[in-house]
Amino acid sequence: MKRTKFFTLFLFMSLLSCNNDDSNNSDELSGVYIETSPVQGRTQLIFEDNTVTKYENGSNISDEYNFIIDDNAIWLTPTQSDEPISAQFDFEIINSSTFEIENLYPSIPEDPITYMTFERSE
Repeated sequence: MKRTKFFTLFLFMSLLSCNNDDSNNSDELSGVYIETSPVQGRTQLIFEDNTVTKYENGSNISDEYNFIIDDNAIWLTPTQSDEPISAQFDFEIINSSTFEIENLYPSIPEDPITYMTFERSE
């Protein structure tokens, strides 16, 4: 009986010590964001629930992804794919209206990593 109480207490304390730092921050990111750097206004990202939709200026085509934020990375998984493969990008929330993400556009692997900055649209 003592062993069961000890185990229950241990399990309870373990659950209390967990934090939500690894949550996907979908509430915090909810809204429309416009690229400010390196190309002003080129890309628009719309975060809703656990999805993000990417629009490019001058194009009617959009790409939709499920996303998960884990530490300083964001995982994007296409929602419209028969065999979805997740891609990981560096990601940092700067403040409540700005974040930085590793370049979403294809680049030459030998080039240094570049980043895109987005600001929440009013």
